This record gives sequence, structure tokens and C-alpha cells, in this order.
Amino acid sequence: MAQSYENKLYIGTILLERNRWAAERKPSYAVSDWQERFREDGFDGLELWENHAILADEREQAALEASDRIAIVNSYIGFEDGDEAERKREEAAALVNRLRAPAVKFNLGADPAQLPVYIANVKRWVELLPADCRILCECHPGTIAEHPDAAAEMLHQLGNGPFQAIVHPFYCMGELEDWFKRLGSAITHAHVQLRDGGNHFIRLSRRPELIKDRLALMRRMGFRGSFTLEFTEGVRVNEDREALYEAALEDLQILRNIWSGNPS
Repeated sequence: MAQSYENKLYIGTILLERNRWAAERKPSYAVSDWQERFREDGFDGLELWENHAILADEREQAALEASDRIAIVNSYIGFEDGDEAERKREEAAALVNRLRAPAVKFNLGADPAQLPVYIANVKRWVELLPADCRILCECHPGTIAEHPDAAAEMLHQLGNGPFQAIVHPFYCMGELEDWFKRLGSAITHAHVQLRDGGNHFIRLSRRPELIKDRLALMRRMGFRGSFTLEFTEGVRVNEDREALYEAALEDLQILRNIWSGNPS
């Protein structure tokens, strides 16, 4: 299962999913229909939104199981106590095992008082996962890991193990440099999304200097991890899948050119 993730650029299947925030979160497209296109267009793999497998039919699940393109399973399970939460954690772990995914992403809840509960349940959940699986905590607004100090404390309490962190270099709470100062080498993955002053998703080409500056900072701080294109221009607006994909391909080219040292 283990594979190199350094400097890899993935596409998040959630980017093209118009139902990502709908009440039932039911998939509107089959990821297997796009896998070859993703590969041909230069993505190094994909970050699979869990519902694209869990809520898919057996044929689609089998196609994903046969794939060698899934780099990360993107899960939104909770880590509170309770039978339903535990069932969903077991379901997510079974999916990671079935897909032989090299990594899985998770989020913690928002209640600081529940941190000991979250930590205990994360540790139990990890025991269900493959031994060599990367466990990626998304340091996300609206969770207890939304600021650098809190995220560092969370990682400290999780202790030694496979735990790593995801940051949002172009959309983060606090200064990006502070994230690297506090979490250091624990940061091995980045979610790529850019927003304007009105909180609308925009292409990376709208803020080229910011993109160059943030990537240069990441390199200076020693980051050699992976990236996922999470959202792009058109999300929450027209949700036209082809238009979203066109924007994602432009973002991919810009990201790859700058990160490889060949800005155009």
C-alpha cells in the first residue's frame, strides 16, 4: 500500500460533486467514469469523497476497488460517542481497507470540551485501519483544530503514531507561517481552494502573487507533501461539471508550474 506522496497533485472528487452539501449528500456522478480522464489530464491520483463509494452501487464500488488511482479517502465521520457514530467509523475503516487507500482524511468536531472523547475515539478508529495508512487530520475552520495552537495540542494528545495534518495554504485561519512553526513536519498535505473577499471560490489565476508567495513559504518551511484541488471557481454558483473541471485543470497547471519552479 505504501507509496510516495511527495509533490503529488490530486483532484478531490468532491470538487465536481454538486450534491456535496445537499441534505442527503447522494453522489451525482460515478468517479470511475472519470478516472482515466483525470490521469490523462495530469493528476497524480484522486482524493475520493467517501460517499462516492459508500453510497454507490456494487458495480461502482467494485470499479473503485480495482482502481490504483485512489490516494486518499476523504471521510466526514464524527468522533463523538454513540452507536451511530461508531457504526459510521467502522464503515469508513472498512472502505479504506477495501480500497487499499494509502491515506484517509478526517475532521474533529467543534466542541473543545469533547476533545478527550474525540482523541479516544480517533485512537480506537485507527486500530481498524491498515498499519501503513497515513492518517490526515484536516485543520479546518469550524473544528477544534482550526487554529495552529489548538491543532498542535490535538496532535500532541494523539501522541506518537501515523497522524499527520492538512492545511489550507490559500485559505486558513491565522498566518500560514504560524501553522508550519507550530506543526512543522506533521504537515504533509494541503487542500487547495482560493476565495475572494466575498467568500466566493475563485481560480488560482485571480491571485497569482499570493499563490507564488504561499508556495514559496511552504517550500522554505520544508514542505514536500501532496496537494488536493478541493474547490475551484464555479462551486456554489453554476455547478456545471465541465466548467468546474476546466477551472480545475487551469488551477492544476498553475500549481504544478509554480511548485516545480517554472512559473508561467
